[in-house]
Amino acid sequence: MGKVKYTLLFFLASCFLLLNGCNAPSSSNFSWYDQNGKVKVLTTTAMIGDLVCEIGGARVDHTTLIQGDVDPHSYELVKGDDEKIAFAHIAIGNGLNLEHGASLRYQMENHPHVVYLGEEIQKRVPEQILYTDGELDPHVWMDISLWAEGVDSIVDALVAQDPEHAAYYRERGDSLRSKMLATHCEIQQEFQLISEDKRYLVTSHDAFHYFARAYLAKGEKWQDRCVAPEGLAPEGQLSSSDIQRVIDHLYEYNIKVVFPESNIARGALKKIIASCQNKGLEVQICTLPLYGDAMGHPGSGADSYLGMIRHNAKVLKGEWEK
Repeated sequence: MGKVKYTLLFFLASCFLLLNGCNAPSSSNFSWYDQNGKVKVLTTTAMIGDLVCEIGGARVDHTTLIQGDVDPHSYELVKGDDEKIAFAHIAIGNGLNLEHGASLRYQMENHPHVVYLGEEIQKRVPEQILYTDGELDPHVWMDISLWAEGVDSIVDALVAQDPEHAAYYRERGDSLRSKMLATHCEIQQEFQLISEDKRYLVTSHDAFHYFARAYLAKGEKWQDRCVAPEGLAPEGQLSSSDIQRVIDHLYEYNIKVVFPESNIARGALKKIIASCQNKGLEVQICTLPLYGDAMGHPGSGADSYLGMIRHNAKVLKGEWEK
C-alpha cells in the first residue's frame, strides 16, 4: 500500500511540473523531484537551509519553501507547496510559533519526518530561550552560538535517513559548529571595541533580542539595548503608544540612527523619524537594511547564514563608529 501511495504521489508531482514548466525551486540547478538517490530535505527558511547544505553537502538535495523577502511568520502555502513538502524525506522548520500560517503548520505537522529546529534547541538549553510579553521569541538564529545548538538535530535527522553515511554528516556537522562558534566569538570581540553608549539598536520589529543579548550587552541588562515599534511578528496594527515608546527610547539614550529590515516596510520607522524631527531630535534611517527574518539575495554578501549575521554586524559597526 505504501509503495502504491508513493508511486501515485510521484505521478502527481510529475504532472505538476509538466503543467507549471518545471518551476520547482532549486538551490543548485537540480529538480526537486529528481529520483537521484540523495536525501531530499525541505526547510521553511533559508537560515535553516544553509545549515542543511553545509552539513549534507553532496549527499543532500535541499529546497527552501519561504524564499526572498517573504515574511515567515504569516506564510501560507501557495500552489505546489504541499507537493514539495510531501516529496521531502525530511522537513525542517523553526517552530517556536514562527511559522504560524495555518496551512503551512498543518502540512508540517503531518509530515512523517519533521524536525522543528528551534524547539530542539529549546529542549537542549531551555534557559536560553527568550520571551517577549509572554510569547516565545522564535528568532534563535540571531545568536550564532544558540543556532549552533541545532547542528546535532540536523545531523541526527540525516543519519536516521541515510545511516550509511553517518560519519560524513557528523564530520561536516562538527566542522560547521566550530566555524559558527569561532564567528560568534569574533563578532562579540568586535562589538566590545565599540563604546557602550553607541550600542543601542532600534529596528522595525522584535527580531534582534537574541542578537542584542549575545553581542551588544556587556554584563548589563540586554533589554535596554534593543527596541522596535512592531512585535515578534510584523503583522499587527501599530498604536500611538508603540510609536511613543520607541521615541522615548531614542530620547533617553540619545540614539541618532534606526535600522530598517530587508523584508519589512519602513512606514513605522518613518513615522518615528518625523515625530522626532518635529521635537528637535535629529534621527536618520540607515541606508543599508539589516537581515532579520530573511537572508540576502544571491551576491549580496548576506546570502549565507554566517554572511547574514556578519552583514548585520558590519552595518551596525559602520554607523556606530562614525
